[in-house]
Parts: sequence; C-alpha cells; structure tokens
Amino acid sequence: MRQPFQVLVIPFIKKVADYQYGVLLRSDGAVWQFVAGGGEDAESSTEAAIRESIEELKVSDTFKMYQLDSRAHIPSFHFAFEKPYVIPEFCFAIDLTSLSSEVELSLEHKELKWLSYEAASNILAWDSNKTALYELNERLKNNDMMVIKKD
Repeated sequence: MRQPFQVLVIPFIKKVADYQYGVLLRSDGAVWQFVAGGGEDAESSTEAAIRESIEELKVSDTFKMYQLDSRAHIPSFHFAFEKPYVIPEFCFAIDLTSLSSEVELSLEHKELKWLSYEAASNILAWDSNKTALYELNERLKNNDMMVIKKD
C-alpha cells in the first residue's frame, strides 16, 4: 500500500576535480529529476529511499547513503491521495563513485546524465530537486556528510 510520503534520492560520483550528479529523464514525459518514489507498506523513508534507488538504477545496496535536511511538501493530487492535502518529501543522496558496474535504468526513466552542479540545476524540473541538490553540493564542498547506517 502506498504511504503518504515521497522520497527523493540524488545519485552522485566523485571526479578528480569535482562531483557529478545523476539526473534522470522520465519515460512518461520530458521531465528531468532525481530518483523519486513513495513509501510502501510499513517502510521508513530510509528504507523507501534504498528500495527506490535499487529499483530505478538497478544497483546493489552497497552504496553509501546520506540523509539531507531538505524537505518539501507536494500536493497530494500528484499521487491520487484525497487526504492529506500535501505529503512530505524526504531527501537523500547516494554515493555511486565506487560502483563496479554501469547504472541500468528501470523503465521509469529513459536517460541518465552525469552533470556538474550548475548543469544539473539548470536541467531539473522541480524546485525541491534543485534545493536538495544545492544542500548536497554545499555539504560535499564542506566535507559535511554523515553516512546513514542501513539495517
């Protein structure tokens, strides 16, 4: 059963001089965004973020995950909820720098671009994605990341 919350997950990789962020093009429209989805059954937001990352990027669960402070509230009509009127979106980031294989997209997305902060910010459709990207970019620049312990 769909839970009344959304998760947003920003994939990133460390390059020699900077970071790049994985931006995805949805298959059902010309919308660029990060990994996103809703909680299922009794999942926590962290569990939903891990599951969505694995499903949409076809990666194993060996990545490092970080929780961001960024939050948004999205009108519930986007998800066919009658109530509540808005649902919270919890934001995370995953480090795919050490990924041993290529990312393989689910059918939900038709393209992945690894972009600089500026290029990613310019292509993203949703303000919540841009805000979370800003926070992640600043945290990475300031070495201010704390790994979530996955149970």
